[in-house]
Amino acid sequence: MTYRIHRLNFGSVVIDESMRLRGIAPGHRIAVPAQGFLLEGEAGPILVDAGYRDPSVLGAGGEIAPGQGFEEQLGAHGLEPGDLTCVILTHLHRDHAGHLHRVPMTVPVVVNRSELGGACTGIQGRAYAKDDLHHLIDRLYTPGALRFLDLDHPGAGEELFPGVTCRLSGGHTPGSIGVVVDTGEGEAYLCGDLFYDVEGALRNQPRDGFVAGVQPTYLAIDDPALTNNFTTSVLQEMAAAKAARQYRFVVPAHDDPGVLDRGRYVGRILGDTVPGPVTVAGES
Repeated sequence: MTYRIHRLNFGSVVIDESMRLRGIAPGHRIAVPAQGFLLEGEAGPILVDAGYRDPSVLGAGGEIAPGQGFEEQLGAHGLEPGDLTCVILTHLHRDHAGHLHRVPMTVPVVVNRSELGGACTGIQGRAYAKDDLHHLIDRLYTPGALRFLDLDHPGAGEELFPGVTCRLSGGHTPGSIGVVVDTGEGEAYLCGDLFYDVEGALRNQPRDGFVAGVQPTYLAIDDPALTNNFTTSVLQEMAAAKAARQYRFVVPAHDDPGVLDRGRYVGRILGDTVPGPVTVAGES
């Protein structure tokens, strides 16, 4: 069973550019998209990640422009929230779990149990929005509204539907998962926030000396560059980033999908559908 993956833009998030890659000097703020992904196939429509409910939860700033509302983005594909088969969350940060309250309780939300457990400890403070967590607890007490995965070691996986498998990421947060989707042109890895800049992480890693006040740049020739936003160990994050290179498409929440050939970054998809036309690395 194969799927087409449609990018949904639920608004922008303002971050310091240094969050994208270790080795970038801080002080320059940029806006990145808060994306969800609609899987279109026999088991679909399935939504992966759900943006943020309101810019006020972000702290650092963001904007939901006209046309980027939750119902509007689904409506562009002829869908209402109640039409979804399920919603899968890569993790529960405030820019990923924000519109769940707009999804009927008859549509199950799928989450890794350890991610919800960690989110409720306050370990990252306001990175998890209070109202989002309250809604998930309401789902917990509503039969059929919440489905837990129990993925407790890197590489652990569970097939939700033929062609759609959830795996523990091993990166970003301890409970983050990636969603592996068969596209017919190779597997796509919907990786949440494991990468913010796929090309920078896998092809153009910062390697030229050191930048004052930030982590040292990457010296080992085979190492991906890491983000500056993870709560796992550096070793876990590196292993997770390397494992992502096995897939044909690497699809992050805040960047264009990357296209890989035998583990090597070869280009990106600028359009809204995966698979889709590839802009080759190095071309303008």
